[in-house]
Amino acid sequence: MDYNNEKQLSDPLLPSAESGSGPEAAPGRRSSIFAKTVGIAEDVVTRPVDIMKSSTFVDDYNKVRAEALPLTKAGDTGNFFHNFRWGDPNHDPTQREIAKVSLWRMFSYSTVRERCLMVLGLVLSTFTGLGIPAWLVLLAQSLDTFSNIGMLLSKVEDSQDNMMDYLMKELTSLCTAFAVVGLICLVTGFGYVSIFSYTGEMQSLRIQKAFVRASLNQDAAWFDTHNRETLPTKMGTALVHINNGIGRQIVDVYSNAISAAGCLAVALVLNTKLALVMLCVVPFAFIILMLFNFCIRRVKRRASAENSSAGGIATESLAGIKTVASLCAQPHFTSLYSHHISESSRLNIRASFLSSLVAGVTGGLFYVTYIFAFYIGTEQVAEDMERITIIRCLFSQEQNCRVTGASVMCCIYGVILCVTFFGLMGPGLSVVNLARSAAVEVFDTLLRQPPIDPSSDKGTRIDGGVSGKIEFKKLCFTYPSAPDRPIFYDFNLTIEPGQSVALVGPSGSGKSTIARFLLRFYDPNQGSIIIDEKYPLNTLNISWFRSQVGYVAQDPLLFPGTIRDNIAMGLNAHGETATNEQVYQAAKDACAHDFILGLPDGYDTYYGGTSVQFSGGQLQRICIARALIRNPSILILDEATSALDQMSETHVQNALAHIREHKKVTTVTIAHRLTTIIDSDTIAVINGGKIAELGDHKTLIEKENGIYRTLCESQGIKPEDDATSGLATSTDDADIETKSDVEDGKAEGSAMPLDDEIPQDDPTEVPQASMSSIWRQIGGARAFVELLIGIVGSGLVGCLSPCESILTAQIVTNFYTVDVDDMLQANKEFIVKFFYFALAALVGNMMVGYGLGRSGNKLAQKLRIKSFGSMMNRSMGWFDLPEHTTGDLTSILGADVEAVSGLVGLPLGYRVRALVSLLTGISIALKYSIEVGIVAVMCVPLIMIAGLVQSCCVRRRFASNTEGLSPGTIMEQGLRGIASVQAYGLESKVGADYEVALEPESNGKVKQGMVAGAVFGFTQFSVFVSFALVFFVGSQLLIQVKIDFISFFTSVLAVMFGALGASTVAADFNSRQKGLVAAARIYTTFYGPSDGSHEDQGTVMPIEGDITFQSVKFSYPSRPDSSIFYESDTMDGVSLHVAPGESIGLVGRSGSGKSTVLQIVMRFYDITGGSASLDKKYEFADVNVKTLRSQIGYVGQLPTLFNGTVKENILLGKEDATDDEIIAACKLAQCHEFVLNLADGYDTHVGPGGNILSGGQKQRVAIARAIIKQPRILILDEATAALDNESQKLVQAALDDLSADYTTLTVAHRLLTVKNCTKIAFLGDGGVLECGSHEELVALKGNYRELWNMQGGGSEEAE
Repeated sequence: MDYNNEKQLSDPLLPSAESGSGPEAAPGRRSSIFAKTVGIAEDVVTRPVDIMKSSTFVDDYNKVRAEALPLTKAGDTGNFFHNFRWGDPNHDPTQREIAKVSLWRMFSYSTVRERCLMVLGLVLSTFTGLGIPAWLVLLAQSLDTFSNIGMLLSKVEDSQDNMMDYLMKELTSLCTAFAVVGLICLVTGFGYVSIFSYTGEMQSLRIQKAFVRASLNQDAAWFDTHNRETLPTKMGTALVHINNGIGRQIVDVYSNAISAAGCLAVALVLNTKLALVMLCVVPFAFIILMLFNFCIRRVKRRASAENSSAGGIATESLAGIKTVASLCAQPHFTSLYSHHISESSRLNIRASFLSSLVAGVTGGLFYVTYIFAFYIGTEQVAEDMERITIIRCLFSQEQNCRVTGASVMCCIYGVILCVTFFGLMGPGLSVVNLARSAAVEVFDTLLRQPPIDPSSDKGTRIDGGVSGKIEFKKLCFTYPSAPDRPIFYDFNLTIEPGQSVALVGPSGSGKSTIARFLLRFYDPNQGSIIIDEKYPLNTLNISWFRSQVGYVAQDPLLFPGTIRDNIAMGLNAHGETATNEQVYQAAKDACAHDFILGLPDGYDTYYGGTSVQFSGGQLQRICIARALIRNPSILILDEATSALDQMSETHVQNALAHIREHKKVTTVTIAHRLTTIIDSDTIAVINGGKIAELGDHKTLIEKENGIYRTLCESQGIKPEDDATSGLATSTDDADIETKSDVEDGKAEGSAMPLDDEIPQDDPTEVPQASMSSIWRQIGGARAFVELLIGIVGSGLVGCLSPCESILTAQIVTNFYTVDVDDMLQANKEFIVKFFYFALAALVGNMMVGYGLGRSGNKLAQKLRIKSFGSMMNRSMGWFDLPEHTTGDLTSILGADVEAVSGLVGLPLGYRVRALVSLLTGISIALKYSIEVGIVAVMCVPLIMIAGLVQSCCVRRRFASNTEGLSPGTIMEQGLRGIASVQAYGLESKVGADYEVALEPESNGKVKQGMVAGAVFGFTQFSVFVSFALVFFVGSQLLIQVKIDFISFFTSVLAVMFGALGASTVAADFNSRQKGLVAAARIYTTFYGPSDGSHEDQGTVMPIEGDITFQSVKFSYPSRPDSSIFYESDTMDGVSLHVAPGESIGLVGRSGSGKSTVLQIVMRFYDITGGSASLDKKYEFADVNVKTLRSQIGYVGQLPTLFNGTVKENILLGKEDATDDEIIAACKLAQCHEFVLNLADGYDTHVGPGGNILSGGQKQRVAIARAIIKQPRILILDEATAALDNESQKLVQAALDDLSADYTTLTVAHRLLTVKNCTKIAFLGDGGVLECGSHEELVALKGNYRELWNMQGGGSEEAE
């Protein structure tokens, strides 16, 4: 065929004539290439059957396309590709600086009242921040007073009484001042922490609500580029960071900044020269901090990327646990998850060590600064040591009268505290910057106005509703995520009001795309869709128009709630209230009323969000009822009856026909099973991006060599057959009704039992783990050595501050007790000892970074891997429990593990450091003055009691979140089913459910913030009151000459420096409590019923494939009272036999237990009675699970693919398969050609859940994955239901060939699929109603014969 003939057509790859852009030679060449492409496409339309059978078509098309794409990228691609952008394959997004949201934008969700409160909080935090500078001023004044009076008392004996009175006056004022400062800090600390905890939580709550609603309102193109599997986890983490960043952390940064500025001001006032000298070290410290922080940020970004990848793997594998188990792929996913977690842990360990190293370097640097500062200060003091100067300064009001030892000391500590508070701003700034970075994607979503916005009020609403006429005019379209793969070139179709139109064609031809157009999920790139002859679809109000459309997808989706609520959503979503009569009638029309009444609670049966409670057919009928209740003007059925048995499908089809007769309902049906659409008014065959054939069934089937006729013949439909033979008339359900058992469905995931089965937790108490259990989890001598190193390092760093008091007190005392000539020499031997402190700070922090950095991250790594591995090895019944939804399990792997790691990680170091600091300070005080030490010990409970109160409050606060679905689970389910959510206008409902679930948690956090504020304020108050008491007692002892000045000074400074760390311990009780509660949740995943696939128990042998069921009884573990197989008056459970190499078809009504038989064979569940044996030797329960599943190939109705390449997905069936084996399997599954047509062939990434592939394409890849194992038993659970007719015929032929060698169990609603099976079992009434070959069952004239006749029994001899 010559494709070089140029056609006079518009070239979408060419730039417009006006633009003049692009290389000069490119337009002509592109025009030629485009003409070739059009020629190929037109050949497909004019000679479809020949072309479809030709392997050269795909090769020719790919060759031409490959030639065109580089040219397209070279210049302006014109309007057709104007909105699409080429990615840069060499660009690594993890190596760029992450953009940040401004602080003003972060606070944009605050109200006027909250802004006023935040201003008040800033004022209060200012007073709190000035507490330490005030303490410095008071300390300097008191020490100068005591030292001066002490010196004068020893040299001016005749003035002792006057001096004593003056001393008592000064003492009283100082202690009062300490108490007043403490009281101010109590009030202001409580105020600002409570205010910002409240306002931060309220703003975060609004942002979370707005984000969920904004996400649900995004258009389909946005979801094409955002992984729905990882989005809940990723956004949940981002929202937590935002909450932290706009709450207490940011005001803590401000308060620390005030403290730093205040301390610096005090230092400059007390001793300007010395303060300026010391400030010279700040730039060096700042440069060091900047360099280290730069490295730390890079490492943390890489660690975060690895952690996100691990989270995506966990979400996908847990959501698809049945597919994972059937492939024995638990080790694969556990290994993959472990790899990413291990890499993340390695990077986090490096970041922790760098953080501690920079703390050690800066700490050592400042201790070195002490040396120079005290040396300079000693010289300054020596210059002002004359007696007359002392007396003049004592009674004068002149500031900075002379340089004293106290002013030198307080100046030095003023600068050090300034830098310390500056450093304390670091963690808070990191949190704020992390929040700003995390907020980028959140605020991008919040601010993004989707081109197709269902929340918008814009657009026309047609008075009287839509009549139903639809016109597609010259549509051209490519998906935004695949702009190089056109779906439609020149698509034209007109649908009249009330007309039923069926769309058929091969998988990937664009049938479902038409449904997405009608729901306004996408708009065409060119062309238009006209409603009722004059309204372009893109001018109509989106929400209103969708309310006129009923939509039933191929993958049924229900939402947590009762069956009644799910059906009523069809009306309730748009403000209408559905009556019970409307709900019942819709269920009857959908053939669902009878089986719903058979449920334990009827229409009030609670559905937990997944399909373990119902079969696929039952779920599908409920979804159809939800569509019918709104009496739509347009009804879209996207393979809506593919999961129904023939009887149910017949009833539903007749119900739809009845509805069309009494109301003009325009029906658009997408189907592979042609018997469901042969009575359609018009059938459109889509091929090559256009309508290839158009007409009714009679017209198209008489067309020689037509595509439709070929497809009909492949399904046994011949031209001479009556057009209505594929559908039986309405028959009484009782004729073939079987018990509507609750059977396990085919979708992946877990389920929720009924409301009365949900255990209710004690609302006042939450389980928490013990610290001893945490120590056991660490395990291993090396891990304990690392932990010990970190604890020792923390203790070493913690004892430095109170130990400074010994040197500082000795140096300052020398200022007053040593002659001027000997002062410098006497102080030098103490000053140089600060070198040892610098070395200890460096070594101690390095020990912390190495020991606790490794300990915390290794524990997190171990818990994540162990917990995920345990989840992978749990039985299917374990996943049926309400607390084991995918969202809850991924939350355990994320936030809970993070909280536990803090128990032995760097947060443990902070606690140890603070406690050691306090204990060391008390010990030093006891050594130098027992009385002062005893007072300090008595003050400890005052400081610590606040933390204990907070701990008790936190335990009660957690209990408020233990009931109902978690917010994360609701968000996950809403995003996973976004198509149904938007089609039914349920965005507001899902958002409201999320808000309701979030409210108790938010209220608990507000209360916790109030408690934290009270604890913080009380702790500050306790510290200052403790200072006052210690000072009072010490000064009394000094006056009474029971201790000397150096003992008094050392003990007071030791208590003060030690007590400053106590508030850290009190504030950290909250995180410690969270960690223990989180650990208890993690431990619940370690124990539970095992799947058995990882154990060596059971018989290991090659199986032959003989399967025998003898009086088998069964009920699902989560619902033991609802039996699937049971003893009745006519039968004793399920009894059947399949010999090696035989094939058996399992048929029957939806819910009769067909899929349950398969799951028993797969050992997903064990039987509760009777006998199920393999090879006539072994009970299934006695066979090694891994051995059994490795010899079984399983394909479910709803295929589950995983994020990765096509090749990687197929290799899950056989890890060591060669390329030739992969290709051979794909050819058998009829997917080799379409895989080659993908962008990168077998190396093409299929996306999360395989979302870049159509349903039929995913199914064929899943079949290839199953047959590459060369199994002894092949299980097909509606394996060809999602395939187009030609592929179904070819795949079925291949499967029939395989059946000659393997024992095959097939569940099917299309009886043609199982017609050639060795035997067919018709299930119902808790057992097998009929069993035999096709011919035997037809001759029996029972249930099977009736079902066969419904599907066109007159075509038995058809191919």
